[in-house]
Amino acid sequence: MGLDDREYMRERYRARAKDNRWNDRAGGIEGRWFDPVNRGFDYQNGRFRGSRRPRGSILRWLPFALSLLLVAIPAYHSLKREGWLPDTRPARAFPESGSVTISPFVSPKSASARLTVITSNANAVVQLFEPDSGRHILSLYVRKNERTTTAVPPGTYRMKIIEGQRWHGPTEFFGSSTTYETITELMSFSRLEGNGIDLNRRPDGNLRTRPNWNAPAPL
Repeated sequence: MGLDDREYMRERYRARAKDNRWNDRAGGIEGRWFDPVNRGFDYQNGRFRGSRRPRGSILRWLPFALSLLLVAIPAYHSLKREGWLPDTRPARAFPESGSVTISPFVSPKSASARLTVITSNANAVVQLFEPDSGRHILSLYVRKNERTTTAVPPGTYRMKIIEGQRWHGPTEFFGSSTTYETITELMSFSRLEGNGIDLNRRPDGNLRTRPNWNAPAPL
């Protein structure tokens, strides 16, 4: 290496030394290698360290999301029940209030109790099922904004409600406006004491239901 080359290397070394300084407190060298633009890089693993979102921030929004869901589900069912969803298919005449579809396993002579139904602004099919076997007992048709009473066999049943606007028959029921719910408590009927429901939803009402996301079985 000639003199010119050695002088060149010395000048280059001095130029690099100006950009770095010793930090006695940190016990290391500060300079370009540790510039702010490089501080987000994980040199040991060869990747940038992304900022992790604290888990607490997600949990903080969870109660709000659940509350919103509890409001959205009833609102969605109300829109369907009142016919706000589009239904362009031709509708059929809904059966007269008090009409029933009875299971072949039930004798009409055994129907000595009374079921009363008051509907809201939607046609309704009120169904009774055996709570253990799930066997269908009876389906009662009630037109919107009407009240009807029919005879049912005494016993304790699981009640389910199908509601909607435009009737498409006992297979498709009310098409896109079909809502299908189950009364949470079992309904009991006796010869001396009947039972009934009022489908007009009110904030202070005692009708407790849960939505059924599967379609009702054809009658």
